[in-house]
Amino acid sequence: MKTLTIRGIDTELDRAIKSRALQNNLSANQWIIQALKKVTGTGKEPVFKKHHDLDGLAGGWSKEETASFSKNTKIFERIDEDQWK
Repeated sequence: MKTLTIRGIDTELDRAIKSRALQNNLSANQWIIQALKKVTGTGKEPVFKKHHDLDGLAGGWSKEETASFSKNTKIFERIDEDQWK
């Protein structure tokens, strides 16, 4: 791993870095590395994040509901040969 020294960090920036690192339970160094990876696009985070904030409005099925739907619509997968003559 390389070591990089950054000069010119003023008091306000220092406080902001340390505050955000503390909020995320990271060291200042870890937080800065994450921020740099995000800004440069070299991190593992996907470009487009998945959002789930509308899931409650759009609805969703439990595993039981999905299984029930699949079971009850299975009949539609069968081709009625008499209908196709």
